[in-house]
Amino acid sequence: MKITEMKKEDFATVPELDLWNDWEKLAPTGYLEFRSFVIIPVERNGKVELYDETDWGCMEFCLVNDNMEPIGKVGGGSDVVNLDGIGGYGSHKSRDWGVFTKLVPAKGWSIDCLPCGYLNVWAKRVLFLEDRFVGSNFEPYSEEDRRPRKE
Repeated sequence: MKITEMKKEDFATVPELDLWNDWEKLAPTGYLEFRSFVIIPVERNGKVELYDETDWGCMEFCLVNDNMEPIGKVGGGSDVVNLDGIGGYGSHKSRDWGVFTKLVPAKGWSIDCLPCGYLNVWAKRVLFLEDRFVGSNFEPYSEEDRRPRKE
């Protein structure tokens, strides 16, 4: 079913991806690729679950393929989305987290509101995760920032 046809109840049935145990299967190139992601607030008993007893709500993310169909969900404890990593510099920042060393190309990030009310985030290129750990920060990257994987 396409995400544009899904209701909130349908998103609730999308299986969670086990990135920790299934990373090699899900990301054989070292990167987990997807076309967009849907932001879903984590709710318990009708209330948004707060991150670590702060004022910020937790989110999970439904990864979406080229056919606009769900791949699976990740996260659940994230309170922030960092597009192209923290600071948005992607691979254009120095290794010591200093300022970026090159011009950062435009990524064309966009957000659509689905009929069910959830937000769908996408860019002009394929998106990917480069790490199996999705904690308090969810860091999707655009294809332009793909770096060679360390062996």
